[in-house]
Amino acid sequence: MRQVLKAKKAYTNADAQRVWETITDYVTEDEAAQAVEEAAAETRQVLDGRPDDAVYGWSGGKDSIALQVVMERAGVRRALIGTIPHLEFQTYMTWIDEHQPDGLVTIPNHDITPAWLARPGNDRYLFPTNSTDGYKWTMLGTRRSQHLYQEQHKPALQIFGRRTLDGNSIPATPYGIHTTSRLTSYSPIRAWTHELVLAVIHYNRRPLPPTYGWPDGWKTGTGSWPGRRVGDRDTSFAQTYAIEPERLHEAAPHLPAAADWLARNT
Repeated sequence: MRQVLKAKKAYTNADAQRVWETITDYVTEDEAAQAVEEAAAETRQVLDGRPDDAVYGWSGGKDSIALQVVMERAGVRRALIGTIPHLEFQTYMTWIDEHQPDGLVTIPNHDITPAWLARPGNDRYLFPTNSTDGYKWTMLGTRRSQHLYQEQHKPALQIFGRRTLDGNSIPATPYGIHTTSRLTSYSPIRAWTHELVLAVIHYNRRPLPPTYGWPDGWKTGTGSWPGRRVGDRDTSFAQTYAIEPERLHEAAPHLPAAADWLARNT
């Protein structure tokens, strides 16, 4: 196994695309299969033979697709996604509908709209420029769905595709298990390299969503368009318009920043 992609902040979009196109040069099929089996075995051990006590997070992003392969081997059948319907790329949502795993529960947040972003104090969540605001945006979609699912279904464990190399903090506990007042989480692929994630996807013949072919797609991943963090606001608006111009035209009557960008650039 060969690693060339380091921390997510350190590689470029072109670096990731190049590795994806030549992934068999970095990880063999046997190495990928062994990693999946080891992660699935650990998951079964953590769950103590009760796979129905858990749910895993799935977004259609590369880490969640690799995690899905592990969960299928481990027998975990329930999956969860949080969406922000008024601000999602429709091409992405169509892909989700066509490729979602069996047992996926979708928890939407209909309260977050272009008008919500225009309210005083909420402007900073439009293309967040720092980790604090970025985390807040995550709380509105992904984390909110996790907490609501926990309240409604009370699984013993929520399983995520979080990885150290992706910038996620994994606690130094047995199996990296993290318990808060709201839920207990576990990340079975926490030590995987970027190359291993991509190899598992490739060798298991899983499709990637169209997001990875969009501008800076390997850096931004999946998610709603206001959460993209690719530099200054004009660049973020320009990339959003290049991907789906309809999204900005829909937002403009309610979001002055979008209307201003359209007026200056179209």
